[in-house]
Amino acid sequence: MKQSFFLGGTSPNGFRTGFFNVLKNPDYYTYILKGGPGTGKSTLMKKAASLCDDDDCELYYCSSDVRSLDAVVLKKQKIIIIDGTAPHACDPELPGVSQEIINLGSFWNRASLTEHKDSIRHFSEENAKYHKRARRYLKASASLCSEIYSVAENALLKDKLSAFSERLSTKIFGYSGKKDEAITTVKQLSAFTSYGYITRDLSEDYTVYTLNDDFFAGSDFFLRKIAQKANQHGYSVSVSECNAFEGSVYEHLLIPELKIAFMTTSFLNGLRYENSASINFGRFYNKTELAEKKAHISFAKKAVTEITDAACEAIDTALSIHDELEKFYINSLDTKRLNKFSEKLLDDILR
Repeated sequence: MKQSFFLGGTSPNGFRTGFFNVLKNPDYYTYILKGGPGTGKSTLMKKAASLCDDDDCELYYCSSDVRSLDAVVLKKQKIIIIDGTAPHACDPELPGVSQEIINLGSFWNRASLTEHKDSIRHFSEENAKYHKRARRYLKASASLCSEIYSVAENALLKDKLSAFSERLSTKIFGYSGKKDEAITTVKQLSAFTSYGYITRDLSEDYTVYTLNDDFFAGSDFFLRKIAQKANQHGYSVSVSECNAFEGSVYEHLLIPELKIAFMTTSFLNGLRYENSASINFGRFYNKTELAEKKAHISFAKKAVTEITDAACEAIDTALSIHDELEKFYINSLDTKRLNKFSEKLLDDILR
């Protein structure tokens, strides 16, 4: 099974992604796909991924349309293919040296699109309207999430949690570190989608630790400690941030080299993992302090759930509109020429 992520996701501050840091890897060459909806960008990336072994490929899906790929990383070939259109628009920094643009829009029948320009403009504006609505909902819910985090952080038994983090780090990494250079990168495992707040499946060879924490603060503190310790011992990590917050709050962490995953389970994501090592974070909070704020926290949780559900409904409506918009572009494509071009491009890439 190929490990998959989201390229990014809707957040209170708009679309958020850490993938552009992946593009800066000097060892990789990037193909940036341009063109409107329905021009075959996702299909081309799926074909490229299907020709690679699981361990040699990472998939990055679109959070607005979980059926669609936004990027693939071909590790063996040192190749990245990415959808370079909004909301994750990108352009070459070193054209022909590190990146190049592939314009799939050149296979449109422009006259056909022009004939339907009013409808295309209408659906485009409606799609944008519902994405803005989703962001407004998440903006409102972010303040409530921050309230929960703030209350929990004040009640957090940091010395106790630090000691636990140290013991577990020693168990996992040992005492002596490697000399390899290690980094922390952001790779999104969870996102708000038309199906709700969902998390990509983990590759089956991962050992999973579940962090049971409805309050966010303890798991965030713990994951930052683990990331720091892993880097000190020479292991690079991937962290997934929770898009319910305006700022950076760690939700999940992967250590690919060791095939270890730390996954936070909460009222927001509802995650469950069988055969995982479960860590109950209730023991790392001052129960008396949390009890004093119990009614406040319960209200905030309920409100967050209702507001984020409304945000996902807006994303679902935007997707339905996008599907209608896509039909105009699909119907105007010279599919035969596009397929021939795609086959040659993939042959060049994978060769």
